[in-house]
Amino acid sequence: MQETNMRKIAASVLTTLVAGLGSGCALAADGDGTLKIGGALRARYDYTFDNPQNVSKLSLDTFRLDVNYDSPGLYGSAQYRFYGGAYPYDYTSQVGRINFPAFAWLGYKLSEQTRVVAGLQQLPFGLMPYASSTFYQTLVNNIGLEDVHDLGVKVQHQWGAMDFQFGFYPRDGGSWAGTSRDGARYSVNVARADTGLAGGSSNQERNIMLGRWAYTLSGTGAERSEVGVSLLHSTLHNVDTGEDGNRAAYALHYAGSVGGLGILAEAGRQRMSPRNTSAQGNGSVSFGAFDGTFNVAAKGRFYSAEINYLLPGSFAVINTIKPYLNYSLFTKDQAGFKDSQRVIAGASFNAGPFFVYTEMRWGKNDPYTGDYANGAAAGGEDVWKKAFYANIGYYF
Repeated sequence: MQETNMRKIAASVLTTLVAGLGSGCALAADGDGTLKIGGALRARYDYTFDNPQNVSKLSLDTFRLDVNYDSPGLYGSAQYRFYGGAYPYDYTSQVGRINFPAFAWLGYKLSEQTRVVAGLQQLPFGLMPYASSTFYQTLVNNIGLEDVHDLGVKVQHQWGAMDFQFGFYPRDGGSWAGTSRDGARYSVNVARADTGLAGGSSNQERNIMLGRWAYTLSGTGAERSEVGVSLLHSTLHNVDTGEDGNRAAYALHYAGSVGGLGILAEAGRQRMSPRNTSAQGNGSVSFGAFDGTFNVAAKGRFYSAEINYLLPGSFAVINTIKPYLNYSLFTKDQAGFKDSQRVIAGASFNAGPFFVYTEMRWGKNDPYTGDYANGAAAGGEDVWKKAFYANIGYYF
């Protein structure tokens, strides 16, 4: 299927969702459903320590629109994002030049225990919705296994303390408006590499099948924990060779809380067997997101662990203060490939309609901390680099 057809399908999903949610306005008037339209305007501050000239930038980050609908039967959600005209997208002077949907889906409640969801939606894999409390997420995100939204159908069934989710996604979410060949998207997906990406390959992921099982343990008071296992299998179609390889991954996860203390942990393995050209080699696969593409090692193990604490009470207008410490690691099978590591120490809080993240980030062979093109593949400079990041959002 050509990329233009992919966009038509995704656009059709968005149109269907808006139409469905629009019809929900009548239901909302009758008290049968609730339609909410909102969004966010966010700014960011970046300070990097390891460039010849340290970067210190206060910039517009994102404008996004959100639509949510819920009723006894039908429910759905959509989010569209706009970037550009400010760091790190200051290579284009147009605000909104880079734009794409994060998700757009419709669901139906077959019963209290069973639901079916169709559209551009999150893959049921690992810790959900995120593997950490951080804004920058973990290395699990960089290898395409955290906060990924593709086009397909998911069935969810709850049986007591057990939750089963099964999904089939014929295609990813597609590449939308941007400057990248195939990376103008929210989710980190397998992609066709941009021109000039050393070692880049050109693959498209198809027929993604997933299964996720989770079991919730309920204790007394605020004690609660979940354990689970996830499996993924898909086809990797190389557009240069016309041949199909495959991708397989599994993960074990744990999430627990006692009072305000929280623990998140995930570990697993990813194995990709692409059919790249001889010049590209099969040691890595190109992925894309947020208007760029980078390489990821074809085979490796991933780990993420976090401890966080939600402070009780509030301080003047500031509340829900949550400090956290996260460590993630991606070890690679390929001889000579350097392992990737990331540490994030930060805190989030809100003050009225504002929500703020502040993070100190250390990365080694980290695509988001100084080694973008090949940090998650062969590796970068193999030294620890650091950056400070703050995100200030007004949510309406």
